[in-house]
Amino acid sequence: MSKFESGSLEEIQSWVSSCIEDQKAFRICGNGTRFVTKVSGNSESISSNILSMQKLNGTRFFDPDDMVVGVEAGMSIRTLQKMLAERNMMLPANPWFPDSCIGSVVACNDFGPNRMNMGGLRDCIIGIEYINGKGEIVNAGGKVVKNVSGYDLTRMMLGSQGGLGVITAINFKVMPLPVEPHGMHGIFKDEAWLPQVGEIHKRRIPLDWIQALLTPDLSWILGLGYSGNALNRNRIESEIREVFGKTLDVHPEGGSFPGQKFTPGEQRFGGFLKAIRDAWEMEDSHFHVFATLPTEEILCFPFEKFRKENFKITVHPTGGDIHFMLKSIGMKKQLQYLEKIKSALVHSESKLRWVSAANEGSFQELGRFGVANGYFLTQRLKRHLDPSGVFFAPYYDLEFDA
Repeated sequence: MSKFESGSLEEIQSWVSSCIEDQKAFRICGNGTRFVTKVSGNSESISSNILSMQKLNGTRFFDPDDMVVGVEAGMSIRTLQKMLAERNMMLPANPWFPDSCIGSVVACNDFGPNRMNMGGLRDCIIGIEYINGKGEIVNAGGKVVKNVSGYDLTRMMLGSQGGLGVITAINFKVMPLPVEPHGMHGIFKDEAWLPQVGEIHKRRIPLDWIQALLTPDLSWILGLGYSGNALNRNRIESEIREVFGKTLDVHPEGGSFPGQKFTPGEQRFGGFLKAIRDAWEMEDSHFHVFATLPTEEILCFPFEKFRKENFKITVHPTGGDIHFMLKSIGMKKQLQYLEKIKSALVHSESKLRWVSAANEGSFQELGRFGVANGYFLTQRLKRHLDPSGVFFAPYYDLEFDA
């Protein structure tokens, strides 16, 4: 295995250019917090050449007055959020792992509970720098929101999984930290909370997030987050109690729910998924699939069936995603679990993504749920932007009619 890493943009560009000239494929990695390489294709197809972005981790600019920041791709989300918090700001993103590099968060398009009220990464990226398939440095977007113009190459690179170029720097618009964030939490023995969340959604109560997850005894712990001054919080709490009655208790954000290893809303700006996986003692080879689907499908999803089969589940009902996990390491069994999930997805917009699995897993197993609409156009775009085929990303090599 050959690994190249440098804190110099020029040296990285030179190395990428040499790979293009030699038609030598390589994988892009950051801090190694993800497991996707284990489920990205068969072992024969995985490139042994690695470009590490870990050392390219500087700050390009930070303008607190305009609330914009530009950082290099190797900076960790933990470092960025800490820097912003010192100025009472934060990046309204939903990173899965606290030590993930910014570049990987963008390339994988992480999202979660904050998406409900704050949007996703596509709503806060204003500029991007990357190395294209010709070895050229491309700058798209701008440094301030009002100057963002031209082709929308920033969103093209979002979720590109390293297949369209090497992301080297990203510019974001940021937001003030929430004012006095709180949450209302409760335990439910079954899925009775689902229609109540549907009513909350129908009433458009101004919540910051909603998160539900199964506990070890197969009950649900539900959290609804909100923020603001005391008058605003009291109004929101009153509206929530009109729907849920006295089944939820109020907690300041950052507090722990009694008897639980993970409290909904925990680490939502800095790596919530790692905290959940740690609480459930999930390992790299255990079954973990991430599903995105419309709110209306989540609100009628057959969770009871999966709960009774001991799935570990995290749901963001109005954010539009579900995490399914099981302590299973055999690929044959994992594929059976995957088929059960696929059979329960009825909406054409529903999608699946591996988070972790046995070594033999691949994108191919996800079928049509693993690719975006217009997948063949995506493949054509890949061939056009990466004519030498050096940006290793098996997502673009699937063989089925999407």
